[in-house]
Amino acid sequence: MTDTGPFDALVGHYESCLARHGDTPQGVDWPDAEGAATRYRIMAEVVRESDQVDLLDFGCGAGHFLDYLRHYNRKVRYRGLDLSARFIDLCRRKYPGVAFDRIDVMATGAAVPEADYIIMNGVFTERCGVAYETMFDAMTEVLVKVFPHARKGIAFNLMSKHVDWERDDLFHVPYDRIGRFVVDQLSRHHLIRADYGLFEYTVYVYKAGT
Repeated sequence: MTDTGPFDALVGHYESCLARHGDTPQGVDWPDAEGAATRYRIMAEVVRESDQVDLLDFGCGAGHFLDYLRHYNRKVRYRGLDLSARFIDLCRRKYPGVAFDRIDVMATGAAVPEADYIIMNGVFTERCGVAYETMFDAMTEVLVKVFPHARKGIAFNLMSKHVDWERDDLFHVPYDRIGRFVVDQLSRHHLIRADYGLFEYTVYVYKAGT
């Protein structure tokens, strides 16, 4: 994959949400602020250290995770990255002095920024008409490209298969399939969290054990 590929559809979808709903949780297609805050908490808890760490918000959207980190005084050096020029422009206006970059990490010659932890919140929860296997292949290709640039670990979320019904526009992935991929291609040091009450789960993948 040498361009955004299936992620073109996702970028267009999220930009349309921003146009309709503005700088709100709905503007990044989260149903409500409470659920979004829960996701930010779970993403932040991938960090195992109490000292300050470098954190890359991969797919940063409108930068709401930075608001969360600042509200709770989390000790991180934050950097945001997104495919959408509209979201990056918004973040640069909102957060002067914070690094926000528009990068397609799968483009030929693209450099993935390094960080202690790389957060990918909502990057793989929707597929917006992209075929299921195409989305799975694109996700795993991105994760394989990004993981080496995390010095300590990454976190990403997916929609659960354990729901009353599955939505065709969302990306529901079985635990065993993502677990097999993580062990085979990323690291044996991983944790699947489905303990926070939403119809999804979050995967922490570490370079080393505790």
